[in-house]
Amino acid sequence: MTNYPDPPTERLADELFLIAHDDYSGKALAAAILVDAALGGALLAELLFDGRITLIRSAVYVADDRAWREPVTDRVLAEMVRRGDGHPARSWLEFLAPRVRDHVGDRLVSAGAVRRMTARGLNLRTTVRFPGLDPNRVARPRVRLNAILERSDQPLDARTATLAGLVRAGGLVRALIPSNRTIVADRIAAGRRLLPTELGDLLNAVDATVAATALTVRR
Repeated sequence: MTNYPDPPTERLADELFLIAHDDYSGKALAAAILVDAALGGALLAELLFDGRITLIRSAVYVADDRAWREPVTDRVLAEMVRRGDGHPARSWLEFLAPRVRDHVGDRLVSAGAVRRMTARGLNLRTTVRFPGLDPNRVARPRVRLNAILERSDQPLDARTATLAGLVRAGGLVRALIPSNRTIVADRIAAGRRLLPTELGDLLNAVDATVAATALTVRR
């Protein structure tokens, strides 16, 4: 009998956040523009999986405007209701980027997974980190995803394929510490090809946001 990794215990954006940050220092493991775009994509993916929004030709439409008493996605959905339907997913990713790490990080603080640390350096710039509180809990998403990606005896389910696609978009594949990067890269690509159109379009929007932001930074 094949033993598979345990099912996820965190929300999608929380899993991505934990993968994206060092368990002990709380530092991001990839460039901020990459992590922020990927986390924004993860929040939109949560709303898609919950049936609260739909994507039609890469534009976002609200399908269920009720609050679920989940503060982060409720806040995003309320803003979508206020601004109206039909805005491109990429526009929402750009809108979410400046605060998305704070929002998801604070959700994990409330859940008891990490703590928030604020420090001011010699240049007087304030930095925020989110060190883990429970080593097993904060490492679990990374260990679980790595274990799934390194085996080829089962296709990725839609949620795992989406998480893996966001990990790649966020420049975080190396954070998984894979023993064979080629196998992991192939598994991520294969999982992405099998995703429903909405989720594939969302990952395309994340990639476009990353590319556009990186180009702006280089200018």
